[in-house]
Amino acid sequence: MKKFIIAIFVLCAVPFTVFSADSEIIVSGEWARPILIEGRPGSAYFHIENKGDTVDKLVSVTSSVSPRVEIHEHTMKDGVMKMSQVPSIDIPASGTVELKPGGYHIMIFETSTKYELGDEIDLNLNFEKAGEIKKTVKVMAQPPQ
Repeated sequence: MKKFIIAIFVLCAVPFTVFSADSEIIVSGEWARPILIEGRPGSAYFHIENKGDTVDKLVSVTSSVSPRVEIHEHTMKDGVMKMSQVPSIDIPASGTVELKPGGYHIMIFETSTKYELGDEIDLNLNFEKAGEIKKTVKVMAQPPQ
């Protein structure tokens, strides 16, 4: 009976594995700014492309380097630039979203160490439909060319 239950579990898990491997979300051009003083916030940026025919959402981001990682955006209101947390970012069907300075970005708070040029930070990007996409983000002074 035990072997039968394990076989059923394995067979049910296979379609989910195949689906997540065939994600229509592509994340590229990832980079992060240096965090020069431990505990001070840092930021990360990247390009998200949705090759699918339905909208997806970036709903959360986590990292082993910080207990608090948030999705933020800059907005201009009454001539003043403001930064605020947002609950998610819609990724349009067959569209793209660029996380960049002055727009959407990832804020990394409460780090236990500083991160200098050439260091790497792991990010786990959680999408509503595509699931989790893991990325290693290189700390750079400028976006990759």
